Amino acid sequence: MENYIGKRLTGRYELVKLIGSGGMANVYEAKDLLENKTVAVKLLKEEYLTNEEFVRRFRNESKVIAVLDHPNVVKVYDVNFTGAEQYIVMEFIDGITLRQYISHQGRLRWKDSVHFVTQILMALEHAHEHGVIHRDIKSQNIMLLRDGTIKVMDFGIARFARENIRSMDDRAIGSVHYISPEQACGEESDEKSDLYSVGVILYEMLTGRVPFDGDTPEQVAMKHIHNRPVPIHDLAPDVPTGLCEIAEKAMQKDKNLRYRSAGEMLEAIERFKMNPNIVFEYKYMAEEPASTKYSRSVREIQEEDAEAADAEEEVDEQIIVKRSPTILILAGIAAACVITAVLVLLGFFYYGSEGKVEDVVMPNLVGMDYDQARSMEECKNFYFVVIENELTEYPKGQIYYQSIDPGIKVKANRRVQVKVSAGVDVLEVPDLTGKYVGDAEDELFKLGLDYTVRTVEDDSVEADRVISTDPPAGQEVEQSTQVIIYVSRAKASSSIKVPRLVGYDIETAREKLAALDLVVNVEEVDSEEKPGTVIEQSLPQNEYAESGSTITLKVSNGSGYSTKASLTVSFPEGAPNREYAIQVIVGGEEVLRSTVNPSSGTWVGEIEGQGTMTASVVLDGQLYASFEVNFEDNIATLTEGYYTSIFNEPSEPSGPSEPSQPEQPSEPGEQPSEPSQPEDSSEPAGPAGPGGGGDSPMDALPGDEW
Repeated sequence: MENYIGKRLTGRYELVKLIGSGGMANVYEAKDLLENKTVAVKLLKEEYLTNEEFVRRFRNESKVIAVLDHPNVVKVYDVNFTGAEQYIVMEFIDGITLRQYISHQGRLRWKDSVHFVTQILMALEHAHEHGVIHRDIKSQNIMLLRDGTIKVMDFGIARFARENIRSMDDRAIGSVHYISPEQACGEESDEKSDLYSVGVILYEMLTGRVPFDGDTPEQVAMKHIHNRPVPIHDLAPDVPTGLCEIAEKAMQKDKNLRYRSAGEMLEAIERFKMNPNIVFEYKYMAEEPASTKYSRSVREIQEEDAEAADAEEEVDEQIIVKRSPTILILAGIAAACVITAVLVLLGFFYYGSEGKVEDVVMPNLVGMDYDQARSMEECKNFYFVVIENELTEYPKGQIYYQSIDPGIKVKANRRVQVKVSAGVDVLEVPDLTGKYVGDAEDELFKLGLDYTVRTVEDDSVEADRVISTDPPAGQEVEQSTQVIIYVSRAKASSSIKVPRLVGYDIETAREKLAALDLVVNVEEVDSEEKPGTVIEQSLPQNEYAESGSTITLKVSNGSGYSTKASLTVSFPEGAPNREYAIQVIVGGEEVLRSTVNPSSGTWVGEIEGQGTMTASVVLDGQLYASFEVNFEDNIATLTEGYYTSIFNEPSEPSGPSEPSQPEQPSEPGEQPSEPSQPEDSSEPAGPAGPGGGGDSPMDALPGDEW
């Protein structure tokens, strides 16, 4: 892993240091030598370069996030899928995860929580508008910058919502503490599944804990399906009722009772910000669809906003600005009030005059052909402005966005902005007849075509060879088309083809063999693999066995198993500009020794271990901080420190010092205070937290003005 440090990718990106490691890729801080700027490079691990499924997911990730361009989404600058290195070049984020910040602060102030969740929803609203569902929203996937800006990352397991064919990866994916009930049940997920996860994050910020926990992922998933969380008011009585209602509505078990979109949830938050004492009184009854009354009030606000926008156009006809729904609500209400006051003062002289502009209803243009829409009688009262005409997954000429929501009454001759698709790439289905099924899959994958394999019994064609495809060879199709590969299978007999079992956990392997009427014999052996992992099978994959035969599986006992985790250590502003010896102690043993200059702000080290262990960080022989490290999930939580007073001590090593105890809250519901310091020490800055010290690093954030 470390042998990549200093390496240049395609002669342009020089890898500086490892800053993160995921399931299939490592993330490096790198220097873009051409643009002379710092970037993040996500590099596919060597062991997965030959794994078609991982390469496919890695490429899909780049396709997904490349279509997104939003200030709250991590940007993609470049991709490379040729040669020995396959990587994605992304925006470098200098910050910490929201999970780390919550762990450091305890529970957050409700104003800070609203500030963060608003940005998360704005990012998801943008993604959903582009047909992208995240499906793994969690506080570990939310980056927090020093200025309080939120960046949503890891759209790696997202899928385009327009896809009609679901794969096994679509079932119950995402982190179990944030997973929606429908995902936990293996059902289809959509935008509302992301909103459920946002509700969990809001609950976590307000209370300092996730709504459901358990000893196993299965237990947690079942609680998401069946249990109700402890009410937020019981854990944080100071949180306003309206904000509690917003979180609870987003976390409804029935997705039809949740908010219909990220935009609708944003509207509720904007209403709460205008009046923190608001009570929504949502009704969750089968005979009364969720948020019916609320939806009507939103529609009224949208109509007021549309009338206000007409007045603005009369003042300055040249300005066309697309605003987010949240800002439109505030501007619409304010503008509507101003217009009403003016009309009263003028005696409503305009009303009833001969020159009054007719009110018309905005039709639904999305999905219509642009030329057809312009020629329709109901659209002749609008002036169309095309603001985007690019290649998309939609058919050529189809409108996929309109700036005014359908059903709203507006003045005639109103300008409406639309986005029109320039079409999709067209490919020719190759002739795969007679090819081995694996080679056929490779060929379609390289063309960017999705496929499904179906087997057909055909004595005239050798087993595992392609018989035909649908669509047939030579036909031109769009890149999103699903190609069905019909493959010959061996004639039915009592022989059973043994599946691949190596790499699976023993319980899954048992289920696979039991379904094939094969008997399992288990032998535990010493191994560095995860306990319970099958490392060898007596009959290889694709060999044939008679029904009732015994297959011996050698399973790891985990004697040599360990996993790696990243440890991020932060230093306060103004820390000394000199080298310190840094050690990491786990279980009483030194596992890492290096040097660090605290003036750099942060230091990242990689350590190995099992389960959950305590890691102590020592600077020049003195204890600086302690972390609880979950090696399975690669999560390091600060439990003691940071003891910045050591920077005021003489430079000679003096051995570990005893950390002072954190102060206790003086009143119920008060934020946990920072660890107490000697009088001459500086306030701890927290783990790369935004804004520095104080009662809350978010004191200077936007949002307090409301």
